[in-house]
Amino acid sequence: MATAMKRKENRIKVKQYITDTKGHKVAAVIEIEDFIRLKALIDIIPASEIWLYKNNEALESVRRGLKDAAKGKVSKFNIDKL
Repeated sequence: MATAMKRKENRIKVKQYITDTKGHKVAAVIEIEDFIRLKALIDIIPASEIWLYKNNEALESVRRGLKDAAKGKVSKFNIDKL
């Protein structure tokens, strides 16, 4: 999902941000076509995994682990020793 959104031609174009009284962005106004594309991407994430995308610390940890694994930085783990 993340890689598809990084390419410039696939980015969601935000027309306007809606802020709260403290200036924090709480919503974004986008074109309906962008919303449909975004919804299609979100719908493919299984409900059992949505928590990961809501937890930035856990998501970054998974991404670091995947990068390490791609570089061959892995170690054997014996589950019987737990």
